[in-house]
Amino acid sequence: MFMRVLLLFPMADGQTGPGIKHAFEQLGHTVRAVDAKKHPENSYVVACQFKPDLVFCSRTAVLAGQVIAIKEKFKNIIACTWQLDTRPNIGHWKLLFPLIRACDFYFVVASRLVPKWRTINPNTFWLPQGLQDEVYDKPKKITDNDSQKYTCDVCWAGDRGAVHEFRGRFLDTVAHTDVIFKQWGCSDNPQVYNEEHNKMVSLSKINLCISGWPENEKYTSVRDYKILGAGGFALELYRKGIHGIFPADALDCYATPRDLVKKIRHWLDHEGERKETAERGYGWVHANATYTHRMKMALEYMGMR
Repeated sequence: MFMRVLLLFPMADGQTGPGIKHAFEQLGHTVRAVDAKKHPENSYVVACQFKPDLVFCSRTAVLAGQVIAIKEKFKNIIACTWQLDTRPNIGHWKLLFPLIRACDFYFVVASRLVPKWRTINPNTFWLPQGLQDEVYDKPKKITDNDSQKYTCDVCWAGDRGAVHEFRGRFLDTVAHTDVIFKQWGCSDNPQVYNEEHNKMVSLSKINLCISGWPENEKYTSVRDYKILGAGGFALELYRKGIHGIFPADALDCYATPRDLVKKIRHWLDHEGERKETAERGYGWVHANATYTHRMKMALEYMGMR
């Protein structure tokens, strides 16, 4: 069944919104996007013009009124929200409750919180992050300048601010070892996206993942998918259920800063095994965990496939 999908997601950053649009189009659906960050007020007007079968929303609280109006106008329309962020409890997102209640389905990336979210919307399901595979892949070309800029033993790309202050313990520990360690997106270094990200991953022997909220169990950041998708070796902070997301042989995990250092030294000393692990992760994520796979999951939950 081919559908008209109204996508209400941030689009200007070139990340998740465009990735979801591409995924629906890969499945044969027609997509009209409204930038939910810049122009959420346009959602109802575009819906009246486009007459969608499905409204697919980001976690943008001001969309609630637009979604309610769209559902009143089109009685048979299905609306859903995909929450791509998480916290240890659902109370952090109380401003989203009206939108979540207005939608027919609600998807979350933290499996542990599904029972609590079902008190807000009974049709809540676990839909983990995925790979934007049209952007994140092995780099097309690496120049001498790229090699000089990105080559290192260990790399971290992400923030270490107040929300994720715990990351500092791991990053500072690595910084005080004798490995070549490069950080991006924090400590006054620029953020790295798209093909530059692919180069960074390819030229780093070990790519750190320090996903937040390990107590949420089957949850990791989209960072993990981008690293594996670009052919990198990923080392992630352990959480219960991680191998319900990724195969055990696609990446490795650590538990403490001391354990992280031991794992770094092990993998730097075992280059062949490290490259084999990275290649398995690359093959698995492209074959099983792209945004196209995630949209298939979402449509199955909604009975629309």
